[in-house]
Amino acid sequence: MKGIRFFAALYAAKLATVALSVMHRNGTHMPGVLAMKICPDFLGRMDKPKTIIGITGTNGKTTTANMINDILADNGFSPVNNRAGSNILGGVATTLISAVNLRGKTVKDLAVLELDERSSRLIYPYVHPTYLLCTNLFRDSYKRNAHSEFIFDILDKHIPKQTKLVLNADDLVSARLAKSNDRVYFGIEKQSDEVLNEDTIIIDTPLCPKCGSRLEYDFRRYHHIGSAHCTKCSFRSPKADYDVTKVNEGTGRITMSLKGKTADFKMVGTSVTDTYNLAGAI
Repeated sequence: MKGIRFFAALYAAKLATVALSVMHRNGTHMPGVLAMKICPDFLGRMDKPKTIIGITGTNGKTTTANMINDILADNGFSPVNNRAGSNILGGVATTLISAVNLRGKTVKDLAVLELDERSSRLIYPYVHPTYLLCTNLFRDSYKRNAHSEFIFDILDKHIPKQTKLVLNADDLVSARLAKSNDRVYFGIEKQSDEVLNEDTIIIDTPLCPKCGSRLEYDFRRYHHIGSAHCTKCSFRSPKADYDVTKVNEGTGRITMSLKGKTADFKMVGTSVTDTYNLAGAI
């Protein structure tokens, strides 16, 4: 039930959006914050698009979210999105407010939302992504995320049970998120001419997360990105459902195996992180 407080919050947020627009401000955060001050469970009460695609992770979430938005737009979809800014609670609320009318009914069937991984404990109780893509999990600022396992624990605890995950098979941290959830994996096969950085000092996953024994890396692309298995138990990196089989920098194309089918795509950048982002979006 929406109630008087909900509509008071909605109208205040809509008016704030208009006022900010008149002042030539983006207003990506404040209207949502205002709505939740008036109605603390505003996000829980409001109508939301039927399908919500969330993108989270330490690196690449903005790039990947923008690619997904562009792909959908090129195919005739018109998702509501927060590409203008603010991926924390207030910005997500502002984005979803823009997709409802004055009766509180959603006017969009689809949302693409970049979601700050640290804000998951505040967002996911009210916003349940249909699909959640996690690009990767790495160390970040000590004031923010510190160690990758710290932010893993926050995400792992708060991802809704019904959300289908799209995970990086080559990331030994994020690939283990929400083990009971339905999921698919993307990755990049080891290339025949690839120069691997297996002598990098930082390895955030040196031990098996299942039994605590030392992991043996089959190959390490950088940090904890690559493929590994445990010599003492059954733990190993998952197999990618959507796999980049060939990276051809000369032609600027990649070849992907998509659950048995093969397709060719234009690269968006030459770095390995660009290729991971592209594979995730696809």
